[in-house]
Amino acid sequence: MERVKECAMVTMEYNIRTRSPNGEESTLPGQTCSFVYGVDVQLPSVESAIQSLAPGDRVTVYVPPEELYGHFDESLVRELPRGDYKEARLKEGRMYREMKKKCLVQFMVRELRDEVVVADFNDPRAGTAAEFDILIKEVREATKSEMLPSCARIPSDLSGQCC
Repeated sequence: MERVKECAMVTMEYNIRTRSPNGEESTLPGQTCSFVYGVDVQLPSVESAIQSLAPGDRVTVYVPPEELYGHFDESLVRELPRGDYKEARLKEGRMYREMKKKCLVQFMVRELRDEVVVADFNDPRAGTAAEFDILIKEVREATKSEMLPSCARIPSDLSGQCC
C-alpha cells in the first residue's frame, strides 16, 4: 500500500474549522483535492501531519495563525491625520482603499475621532487559526507531467485546488 511521501500524488478530503482572535468559529464546507507531495506547496503543518499516511487514514491538524494570515501586530495600528483621507470613504469597521501616487493604500478603519483616524494595517484575518480534519483517499506514484509544480501546469478546472 502506497504511503504519502515525496513525489506521491495524494488525494484527500478535508474540512476546515477556523477560529478568529475574537473567538468566532466557522466551518468551511468539505472539499477534495489532489496534489503532488513535496512538489505542490501545502501548509507546513498539513504536510508534516500527512507524511507517511496511507489511504483510509484520518488526521486532525492544528494550523497556527503564522501559517495563515499572521499574528495580530499591535504596532500596525496607527493614528493618522483624518484630513489626509477622503471623508466619504472613512467608515468605522470598513476597509479604506485609495490609490495615492500609484500605490494602493488600504487599512481597516478602527475608530474615527475629531482629527484622527485609527487605522489597522493588519490583514483583517490576522490571528486566525484553523483545524483541518483530513482523510487520505488515494496515494499513488505521480506521473512525469504531474511532477511539474501546479503553478507551471495549465489548470483545466480551478476547483480542487488545495490548502
